[in-house]
Amino acid sequence: MPQKKPSRSLIVKTKCPITNSPLRLKDLVTVNFSPMPQDSAGKSTVCQEVRYMCAVTKDALCNTTVCAVLRTSGRVITLDCYEKVIKKDMLDPVSGEKIKEKDVIVLKRGSTGYAGALNTGEDLIAKKKGAVLMAN
Repeated sequence: MPQKKPSRSLIVKTKCPITNSPLRLKDLVTVNFSPMPQDSAGKSTVCQEVRYMCAVTKDALCNTTVCAVLRTSGRVITLDCYEKVIKKDMLDPVSGEKIKEKDVIVLKRGSTGYAGALNTGEDLIAKKKGAVLMAN
C-alpha cells in the first residue's frame, strides 16, 4: 500500500564506523583541503605528485603525513602544526575562533596494497595453493 508509512524496523540509520552510534547531520564536518599552487609549467593537478598542503604552514600533504581537521573551519593541517603552533593558544589560525581538544579530528592515513594492510590489525596470511603457469 503506497499510503502506508514504513515501520520503525525498516528505517535504517547510518552509523559511525568507529563508535557504531547513529550519525546526525550536525555531527558531520566539511573537510577543506588547501590545494598546492600550480607551477609555472601549468601542469594540471592530476599530474602533480603533491596536490594539497597544510593550511597554516604550507607543508605538502602526502601519504606519510599525519593530518588533522579543525572542526571550526574544516581546514586540514599537519599534526606537527597543531602540536607546535595551535596547541599553545588553542585558536583556529584560519577563522580565529577558540577551539577545544575535541575540535581537532586526526585523520586516518590510507595504505596502499598488501604491505600497508599490516598496520590495520588484520591478520593477513599468504597460503600456497599449488603451481602457477605463466604465459610467455
